[in-house]
Amino acid sequence: MEPTVRDEALRFGPEGQLVAILSHPETARAGPPGPAFVILNAGVLHRVGPHRLHVVLARRIARAGAASLRLDLGGIGDSITTSDAASFRDSAVADTREAMSGLTDAIGAKRFVLFGLCAGADNSIATALVDDRVAGIVLVDPAVYATRRSQLRYLRTRLAEHRGPRDALRWALRTAARRVRLAVSLLRRRGVDDAPSGGRERPPVETFHRQLATLGERGVRVLAIFSGIHGAAYNHRDQLFELFPDLRGRIDHAYFPGANHTFTELAMQADLIATITGWMRKRFG
Repeated sequence: MEPTVRDEALRFGPEGQLVAILSHPETARAGPPGPAFVILNAGVLHRVGPHRLHVVLARRIARAGAASLRLDLGGIGDSITTSDAASFRDSAVADTREAMSGLTDAIGAKRFVLFGLCAGADNSIATALVDDRVAGIVLVDPAVYATRRSQLRYLRTRLAEHRGPRDALRWALRTAARRVRLAVSLLRRRGVDDAPSGGRERPPVETFHRQLATLGERGVRVLAIFSGIHGAAYNHRDQLFELFPDLRGRIDHAYFPGANHTFTELAMQADLIATITGWMRKRFG
């Protein structure tokens, strides 16, 4: 019989503006409380996550013995925007830190593992960089960067999908034409509208490397997970270390080539959750 999980609605912040659901484990662990698991919004999706991923994950983590919170950042789901932060990223970091402080008051947790998919991964990194209470982060589809090997792997795979050299040449010409049209379109827009689009911004590769290295040096446990949607940008389980060989052995990673960005298929979602819960057990008991 599986342990019982009790869900509780909580509010955080001076005005109770942040709404979250805390999944309590059935029994408290002996000794000081372990890290609480905090699930951030995937972009602007409600706290249930894509295809209820966050609900299933939170309850599975709780059944494994760790309190798990699924949080709505300000302006998302049931939470109200009250922050005067200059950017959404700054606001997300401030709200996440507020929720961690609220969890300390509610259940005594003093260390935290943050989970984020897509923009949630970026917000997890940003919070971990400025708050020593973050003991670990789980990143699903953080920023990706093509390498020479990944581009060759992608080209080889695509060429193998076409029948004969003539068909492959036609595909290559169509691909080149699309890239030229895209480049021209970007050049035309530059100078006309330089305002940010509001989409996800990928940091320069040197910045991303420095962020991961800094967290590793501080002892923050990192699990980086990649789906199979990235084409030439990420297409091999070891590609993170093709790009950053110095991080091998310092960062845990997983690759799901058959999964889409939000792990829609239930079998893929189950594998993802098993990977995360196994990692939590290994790294945090």
